[in-house]
Amino acid sequence: MKNNIREKFLERIRLMLKDSQDFQTFFNIIHKPLLASIRINTIKISVDDAITRLKERWKIEQPFLDYKSAIIIKTRFEPGDLGNSIEHKLGYYYIQDIDSMMPVLALKPTQKDAVLDMCAAPGSKTTQIASLMKNSGLIISNDNSFKRIKALASNLQRCGAANTVITNMDGNVLCKRLKKMDM
Repeated sequence: MKNNIREKFLERIRLMLKDSQDFQTFFNIIHKPLLASIRINTIKISVDDAITRLKERWKIEQPFLDYKSAIIIKTRFEPGDLGNSIEHKLGYYYIQDIDSMMPVLALKPTQKDAVLDMCAAPGSKTTQIASLMKNSGLIISNDNSFKRIKALASNLQRCGAANTVITNMDGNVLCKRLKKMDM
């Protein structure tokens, strides 16, 4: 069953791409290991201070000129090293894939905005939004899974995201309620 789904997926991709060379390029890219990346939480620490601390332990790279908070860890490390560091526990950085940072960068939230994060747990995008908003404005951080809310609340607290309200509702119901409130 799993191989059948995989083959159907690959066939759909093959049809969408213009030729076999594009398909091979796509296939090679999706099989590359992900880069180890983190996001500096500027609510708690400046980018420069965080980089100074990180460079004591790892070789790092900043892939974007206009978003210095995104960091790629170039040094090999053991599983758990990033999550067990004192900087992570203090909320100085959040372990987050670079591709997961892109939607928030495209959104460009400001300090005056009200943002609704519909599928917020475990908090990657919500904490990034809070950081870009400089902990101002309002974030409604919703997840319909009560089990996942615990991780969300923990990450928001660790990262110091104080401009955030957590809700645990079905997204359709929440949107209808917000619409009635004229938000």
